[in-house]
Amino acid sequence: MKLLTIFTLFLALLGKAFAHDPATDMATAAQRFILSLDDKAKKEAVFSWKDKERERWHFVPGNFIKPNGKRLGLTLGNMKPAQRTLAHALLASGLSHRGHLEASTIMILEQILFEMEGRDIRDPSLYHVSIFGKPDASGTWGWRFEGHHLSLNFTLVNGRIFSVTPSFWGASPAEVKDGAFKGLKVLADEENKARKFVRSLSPPQKNMAILSDKAPRDIYSGQDSTVDRKTFFPPQGLPITKMNSRQKGWLNEIVQAYVLKHRPEVVEQVSSRNPLLDPKNTYFAWAGSQKAGEGHYYRIQTPKFLFEYDSTQNDANHVHAVWRDFDGDFGRDLLGEHLAKDHVPGKGWVSMFDGKTLKGWKANENEVSFSVKNGCIVANAPGRCHLFYQTKKPFKNFEFKAQVMTLPHSNAGIYFHTRFQDEGWPKAGFECQINNTYHDPKKTASVYGVKDTLEAPAKDDEWFEVYIKVEGKKVVTKVDGKVIIEWTQPDDWKTGSSFERTLGEGTFALQGHDPGSTVLFRNLMVKRLP
Repeated sequence: MKLLTIFTLFLALLGKAFAHDPATDMATAAQRFILSLDDKAKKEAVFSWKDKERERWHFVPGNFIKPNGKRLGLTLGNMKPAQRTLAHALLASGLSHRGHLEASTIMILEQILFEMEGRDIRDPSLYHVSIFGKPDASGTWGWRFEGHHLSLNFTLVNGRIFSVTPSFWGASPAEVKDGAFKGLKVLADEENKARKFVRSLSPPQKNMAILSDKAPRDIYSGQDSTVDRKTFFPPQGLPITKMNSRQKGWLNEIVQAYVLKHRPEVVEQVSSRNPLLDPKNTYFAWAGSQKAGEGHYYRIQTPKFLFEYDSTQNDANHVHAVWRDFDGDFGRDLLGEHLAKDHVPGKGWVSMFDGKTLKGWKANENEVSFSVKNGCIVANAPGRCHLFYQTKKPFKNFEFKAQVMTLPHSNAGIYFHTRFQDEGWPKAGFECQINNTYHDPKKTASVYGVKDTLEAPAKDDEWFEVYIKVEGKKVVTKVDGKVIIEWTQPDDWKTGSSFERTLGEGTFALQGHDPGSTVLFRNLMVKRLP
């Protein structure tokens, strides 16, 4: 009964974990996990963001780790049952259902190895959880789940999933030959899909793809925090430009076997910056036997990513498979880009929200419509309400940006060139509409009632960036960098009798529209222009 209760709780946690975007899910899962720990356990599990441990990773058993034979982090074995459930909820927040099943099976293999070898280092409770920095849905932090043959590393910056590499998955035995689990296969897709691809190659293609008849003992990328580029560049193997369309499809299937262990939303955020397969500069290389059950090795590489596989040990029944980023493991390159972009003095951007309070903002009617949760301003109106930004100097020409997330069928807005009023819809200024699936046909980034878009440029339950620029008589709105509206106020523009819709100067206001609408805002920034 106790086990059933824990399992039921775990399913409930999983259901809640996927209620929002991945960054929010991970932050919530990590916060709940930390909340369950006493001070001693926190010292083992929680590290500062800048701790060098964040970029140390290993896929060997703990006692093989140099120099002291110790893996850091809080082990599953040192957790109470409820804490282990919360640790698995954190793991599930970054993985697909398939990936979570595969990770759990890899841990089970440790018990099988113990029964085969009788060594204490084979223990399914020796998997460690480490959290780096303070988990926050809009913050910069990271986490790791690691033990023998499993090292999963997630790095988040400003609520974006910037890196999921190194992502290491191993299996020994890859196929269980005896006992209760006889016939169990782990990481089979990585082998079967690659072997299918190799068998499709013509003799000239094989001459390019096969580097050696003998496979290396292990993956070349090893366990270093950065991949040695000299080992992989210039690239060797069969270029994608020499593959036919069917082979390109099969090559993509191999890559999907690696990446789809992670949540699709996570993969989408990672791949949106760089293609997983470069259409002109991807290479496939193979070494070893083409026969099943014999040692073999392969890799797929682009200028950005490396997918590497080896199965030679224990009569080719011992798999190591890894996804690496040549320049960006642990989000390294993107963290540098983020710092260069957002933290260079003199750029002029000013934060409008401290992430904790509504200091600097003032609500009019129905003040309870706005609150702060998990670093976000939440508009959830029991009735109409507007939250005005307080400023001594009004804004005329400016750039504004904010990350926004709408729940389904929600409506809100961002007013500019407006001014505070005690009640009613703001009479002064313009509204940048926030609406992806609400019944109003005017969708997100419309300059409401002036120039509208009827197609939503963003999705509910996902963060997107809204950008507004006013310069002179011209207004530009963007969503995630894409221009949605460009409008120039005509010289003979009439402001109207009920509303003063004219460009001049003023402040900003966030709209709480109605009781059925919930919209989140974070990272609100403004820059004055000449």
